[in-house]
Amino acid sequence: MNTKRSRMSAEDRRTAILDVATDLLSTHPWEEVTVALLLDAAGISKGGFYHHFTSKDDVLAAVLLRLTEASNSAGQAVYERSEGGAAARFTAYLGGTTRWELEHADKIMGVIRIAMMAGNEAIFLKLEQEARRRATPLMRTLVEEGVREGIFDVIDVDMTVDLLQHAWRMRWVVFAQARQRCATGDLAGGEAMLGERLRLEERMTNRLLGCDAATPVLMPAVGEFLGFLQAP
Repeated sequence: MNTKRSRMSAEDRRTAILDVATDLLSTHPWEEVTVALLLDAAGISKGGFYHHFTSKDDVLAAVLLRLTEASNSAGQAVYERSEGGAAARFTAYLGGTTRWELEHADKIMGVIRIAMMAGNEAIFLKLEQEARRRATPLMRTLVEEGVREGIFDVIDVDMTVDLLQHAWRMRWVVFAQARQRCATGDLAGGEAMLGERLRLEERMTNRLLGCDAATPVLMPAVGEFLGFLQAP
C-alpha cells in the first residue's frame, strides 16, 4: 500500500485532485486529460477519486467554482483594506479580482478554451449561474453601500449586480482574442482591443451604478495587462 496515500484524509485527497486538475488547465487541452492522468499526478487511488467525483467533468466543475471563489476572495480582501467612499471601495474590489485573475491567467485561458468548444454551452451556462450565485452577496453589499452613501443610483440592485458580473466574465473572451492578436505580432492591435474593452466596461459600470461623474468607479489600467498580452 502507498503510505502517502493511506495517510491522506478525504479532504486532502479532494484538494490534491483539484490542485492537479487546476495545474493541468494550464498545460494540457482538457479533452486530453484522463482520470488516469489525474490519479497519477495526484497520487490518488481510483477508489479515492470516485469517492469525491463521478467523472473528470465533475472535477472541472469543482475547479471552475474554486477559481471563482478564489478570485472573489482576493477582491474581498482588498476591499476590506480599502479606504474612501463606495466608488473607491468598488474600484479596489475590481482591482483585487482582476490582479488575481491575471496571476492565474493561463488557467483562466484554459477554461475559456473549454467553454468555447461546441457542445459545452449547457454545462458552462449552469456553472456560470452557480459562480454568479456565490459572488453575488459581496457584490450586492458593494452596490448597497454606494446607494446608502448616495454615490450610486441604481434601478435595481440585483439586476445591476447580475449585469455587471456577466460583462466582467465575458471580458476574458475579448482578452483571449487580444492575446492571440499579440501572438501574431500585432501587439499594438492587441493592446488597442484590450484598452477599448476596459474603456467600455468602465463606462457601462458607471452607467449601471449611476455614479456621479466626480466619483467614478475605475477599471484597472491597460498597463497592468501588458504582461498577460505578451505571454507566449
